[in-house]
Formats: sequence, C-alpha cells, structure tokens
Amino acid sequence: MPLGAATRRGGRTGPSRRLYAGAMSPAPQPPPSAESRPRRLPAVDALRALALLGILAVNIWFFADPVRLVGGEPTTAAPTVADQLVALVVTVVFEAKSYVLFSFLFGLSFVHQQAAAWRAGTSESGRTLRRMLVLAVLGVLHGILLFAGDILLAYAILGVLLLALRGLRTRTALVLAVVVAAGFSLVILGIGALAALLSGTPGFAEALPETPDAAAAVAAYTGPLPEYLAFQLARWAALAPSILFGQGIMAFAAFLVGLAAARAQVLERILDRSAARPIPTGLLVAILLPSLLVGLALSTTAAVLRHGLPGAPTTPQPAESLLASGLSLVAGPIQATGATILVLMVLRSRPGARLTAALAPAGRMTLTNYLGQSLVLALLFSGLGLGLAGEVSGVVVGSLIVLIVGRPAAGLGAVDAQLPHRPAGDPAACDHLCRSPDRRAVRRGNVSSSGMSLGVRGDVEAEEKITPRGEAGHLRAVIAWVSRSHGKGDP
Repeated sequence: MPLGAATRRGGRTGPSRRLYAGAMSPAPQPPPSAESRPRRLPAVDALRALALLGILAVNIWFFADPVRLVGGEPTTAAPTVADQLVALVVTVVFEAKSYVLFSFLFGLSFVHQQAAAWRAGTSESGRTLRRMLVLAVLGVLHGILLFAGDILLAYAILGVLLLALRGLRTRTALVLAVVVAAGFSLVILGIGALAALLSGTPGFAEALPETPDAAAAVAAYTGPLPEYLAFQLARWAALAPSILFGQGIMAFAAFLVGLAAARAQVLERILDRSAARPIPTGLLVAILLPSLLVGLALSTTAAVLRHGLPGAPTTPQPAESLLASGLSLVAGPIQATGATILVLMVLRSRPGARLTAALAPAGRMTLTNYLGQSLVLALLFSGLGLGLAGEVSGVVVGSLIVLIVGRPAAGLGAVDAQLPHRPAGDPAACDHLCRSPDRRAVRRGNVSSSGMSLGVRGDVEAEEKITPRGEAGHLRAVIAWVSRSHGKGDP
C-alpha cells in the first residue's frame, strides 16, 4: 500500500509521501504511543556543539579584525610564530568544514521536523514556512545589529528551497548534492588557479579592486552607534547575496546529504552498534581515512598559501588568497565527512561518554549560543562595547575561542523561549519533534531520535545565567592577562 494512501492521524493524507519517497513500507502501523517514543541521542547534541565551536573559531576573526568584512586581508601579517600557528590551525581544522557539518545537521533535522508535522496531523509546509520566516527575521536582525556575515537568512531561504524539493528520492538527492558541491568548488578553484596564472601579466593588478582602508573599517566598527550601524548595514547588504550564492550553495548541498542520511538513519546506525543494520566499523574506517588525508592535504596547502610556512608569516597576494579559498572550499565537505565519522566513533565509545556529557548541553541550544556568541563578541570588539577590534593578537583570539566555548550559556537564552518550534528540529525541547525520518520507522516507533536544531527552548539552558556585558568584562580581563603573558601589554 503506498504511503501516500495511508491515513494520518486526524484523517490527513498525501504530502509526507513525497518526503519519504524511497523508504515506503507495505505494512503501515499506527503511530507510536507516548510510551514508545524513541530515545534521543546525546552524541548528536555533542556533534552539533562541535560544529558550533568550529563556526565560532572562524567567525571570531571577523569581529577582531573588521577589515575582513570589507573584503580585505588581515591588517598585518601574524606578528609572532604563535599567532601564525593559531591562524594555520583554524584554517586547517575549521575553515569551510564546520558550516558544512552544521548544514548537514540542518538537513537531517528537516526530515525529523517533517515527520513530526505528519504525526501531529498538521501541514508540513505551513509549519516549515513559519519556522523559516522566524529564522529569516532573526537573520536580518543578527546581520544588521551584530554580525554582517550572518548565515541564518541564507538558511531560511535555502530551507524553503529544500521544502520544495522534499519529494526527491534519496539517491537523487545525493547525486544532486555531489553535482552542486563539486561543480561550485571546481568553478571557484578554477577561478583561483586562473588568477594565480595571470597574476604576473600586465594590467592584472590594475584590474583588481582597490585595497580596503583597514583604518577606516576599524574606526567605523568601533565608533559611535550611528557609525557602527551604518557600517553594519552596508556590510550586511553587500555580504548577504554573496553568502547566499557562495557559502549557501555548499550549505544546500549539505542539506541534501543530511536529508538522505536522515532517511537512511545513518547516524543511528553509526552510534548504535546493536541496531538492526549497523554500519560496519571497517566501512567507516575505509571512508574516514582517505577523507581526512585528502581533506587535510588540501586544507594545509590553503593554509600555507594564506598564512605562510610556520615561522615565515606572510600576507597573501589577491590571487593566492583566491586560490586558497578555492582549495578550502574543495577540502571542506571531504574533510568534514571524515571528521564527522571519526567524532561519532569516538562519542559512541565508553571513554567518549564523558566528552558527550560535556558537549551535549551546548548542542541542545545552538541558536541561543550562535546568537549569544555574536552578542558577546560584538560587545568585546565593536563600538557597542569595549571596541577592541584591531588591537588583539592571534594568540589572544585563540584564547577567546577556548574561553567562550567554555561558557555556552552566555547571551540570548530568552530568544529560543519565544520560538514554539525550532527552525531545524530538536529532540530535547518537545516530545513530538525529530522522530524517525520515514513513516515506516515512525509507525514502528523503534528509531532513536537524532534531529538537529538551531536552538532549543530557554527552559533547558544551564542554570548559571551570565549577562553579556558581565561576560564581556570577564573576557577583557582574560585578554589583558594573555596579552601581558604574550609580551604585548594590555590592549
């Protein structure tokens, strides 16, 4: 019997058949009772927290050196070997990988949210569109007020596109994801390679855009509120389209992979070796090793092009920077695949249980932490607060990454409390969200919940409440201590 013909609770039929195409059951059963609802997977929350950590590690540099927001390179080359090593590590480990993982989890969550809507007998399209609208509004406010490099608006727009394509078969979604990611990566890499080849020809330098005025960017970003808001609005308006049609293309490919993984219950089959169809460890290792080796080789090459060899810091030429971006873009999904498998294998082990327990709370409130981090960083570096942009070294920025990750409750906990439904699903906030990705498993009630979200309700946040300005003051003290120990004086 086709799934589309099966009667949903409340007598509704139809749309979910498109979402779960390729995972249809000939023997539908009643929806699971409250007692049979599947358990959630803390390891998935931990994975989501790690993705957020990587995003922070990349985004913080745009706050600390706002010339990056106007398309320029850092104001100066890394002043010490330690500063350079911090930048190299961030490029090799996090750049172009963390947002790919985050986007994969968004796509996986999409399937669980659709399943939740079907079980509740509500419109899948209506619920998703409402969530995307809330996410878009938050994205616009976040982009203008806090961080011009906001990704939430792009997620909202691409989430609507994913909704329109939810009827794709699993294999078709995977093929489309590979074509989109590979095609876009090769285009950017080709442009970078062509620029490198032409860099020495007459007229090439004159054809490049003018170098942004770093001093003017820092002055506007750290200036009075009107100047700060004018800078933010101009940069957000300029960056939003490029993020949507640049980073967003790779994110959408990851959405599609997440959708396919949710239907096939890939994360459950990796984490639970007692599952009905666990993925063999040998197969995981066979995917993990080449993915990490190839990804690390490409990322390391990009890092050296951008930052120079250890001990010989450099400021790249525009052609080198573009080529490095292309290499990072190609490396991103490859390295993220291997890293994700490795992390899941660690988290499913007995020693990994402690790491899971430490990371999972941050992963249960991702939207809160994403926005909260931006608020804290804006208070530290912009004219909204201490105005430290352009004054801190790479070592200090690296120390801040570690410190802020250790305080995930900072920021906007009340934001999520206002959202009755998360933009990308959440296994912790509501019992009815993020069940199995296909009707067959939903009806049997035998699948572990692994839905992702961009955040959860405020009532599950850590008991310790930290005000953003109080946290900023604490971070300033740490900056002073690290700077003194690093021989740079108090910024």
